Amino acid sequence: MPEGEGHGHGRTLFTTAEAAAMLGIAHETVKAQIRLGRLPAERINPRLNMITAEAIEEYRRTHLGRQGRPKGAKNKNASTTAPADDPSAAEKERDR
Repeated sequence: MPEGEGHGHGRTLFTTAEAAAMLGIAHETVKAQIRLGRLPAERINPRLNMITAEAIEEYRRTHLGRQGRPKGAKNKNASTTAPADDPSAAEKERDR
């Protein structure tokens, strides 16, 4: 069976390995996302899950967008304490 074709009744289906390659994530991550219900898949048999192209694109849009803080955002949890080996800096911090 050629890559990306399966038992989809006219739909294009991809294996978990193919979906991982398309998404740029690890194969184990794809399997975990299926188990968690974040990536819908069709169980063909106990060892084979197939994923539609639509499900892959939806996952890409909702889970693989920009990650992390927006550029220029300040880290609220950043430590402002001085290093322990610099007593003068510690004094300045305390006097603020």
